[in-house]
Amino acid sequence: MTITRAQRRPTQHACPLAAVGEPLTIACSTATSPGPRQGVDGRRYGSPVPPPVLPAALQHRPMHPDDAPAWADLLAVIEEVDGTGEHHSAADLARELADPDLDLDHDSVLVLDGGRPVAYQVLRLRAGPDGNVVHTDGGVHPAFRARGLGSYLLDLAQRRAGDLDAGLQVRVPAHVADAVALAEGAGFVAARWWSTLHRDLTRPVEPAPLAEGLELHLLGPGYDAVRWDEPLRAARNASFTGHFGSAPESADTFAHHRTGSRAFRSECSAAACTPDGQVVGFLLAFEYDARTAATGNRDLYVMTVGTLEPWRGRGIGGALLGHALLRAQEQGFGSSSLTVDEENATGALGVYTRAGYGVASRAVTYVPTLWPASRRFPVRESPDSGARVDG
Repeated sequence: MTITRAQRRPTQHACPLAAVGEPLTIACSTATSPGPRQGVDGRRYGSPVPPPVLPAALQHRPMHPDDAPAWADLLAVIEEVDGTGEHHSAADLARELADPDLDLDHDSVLVLDGGRPVAYQVLRLRAGPDGNVVHTDGGVHPAFRARGLGSYLLDLAQRRAGDLDAGLQVRVPAHVADAVALAEGAGFVAARWWSTLHRDLTRPVEPAPLAEGLELHLLGPGYDAVRWDEPLRAARNASFTGHFGSAPESADTFAHHRTGSRAFRSECSAAACTPDGQVVGFLLAFEYDARTAATGNRDLYVMTVGTLEPWRGRGIGGALLGHALLRAQEQGFGSSSLTVDEENATGALGVYTRAGYGVASRAVTYVPTLWPASRRFPVRESPDSGARVDG
């Protein structure tokens, strides 16, 4: 079982021209709640319903900060079988475990066979316009599948969501059949589709001009967090308002997951500003060293692209993207990738397609069938990917 991690942690990568889906975690206590109650997904949680039972001979505990190397080893084994294209170093994962928004004691679990990790789960609570949502990130060692571990972790996630009075979202790679079967077998339904796009940077890049009256500001090398963090965070929160899976980020969260990340590449990132300095569009680019080491190819991952709503439709996103790709070519990157919500209302998919990206893989977000209609997103099969161009 694999629940997608989406290379990086916040729940968006690229998009608004505004938003892409990016991250999650699962973990929880196996103790029963003080009394029975009904969660927002329609299930009843807490006593007298007994906690899920871990398969015999296995143990579990919350994750610890020093689990990063063993977690990286587990993810590497999962990647070999599932082929998700995601690679993580121990240093990357140590930073995830140090996330200021993550309560390891309550929202993470590591399943052990002796002392060896064989499954994990992390949960992340997001506050959205329609209520709180718990996102899941988990996986099971291939040699320990078909033993009920995936169901065990998913049950823990459902209970934790119920305790938090939150909805639950589970994103899985569309090509990993056992992960899809786990979600659907538990009564979840597909609510959203995501595409991971790829562009070969050995092909020419045709830059687009920035809209008249705007100025392009390079964010690096030598990123100035004091100058840029707050304007960029404000632009990110404003441009992603109302987007699926998105929530406002605090200053600490923005810095931790974005500009303070080890993967942040300021030299390929930029902001579009008005003459008085207001950020109306931005692009933040990442490079994952573990992926470079595993593949031998430098890939520029477009983590987040945003354009403020009044400025959309002027080609700002395309201009920022062209700049990033040219800079990446100059620095020896062989490819670029990003993740996009296929139903993004700003037409982001069209912008990326025009820039030369093509679909490499897909993932799907599942929600419980009983999620109240007022909090459920449209459920549909794979949507038409011919998105309207905007940005």
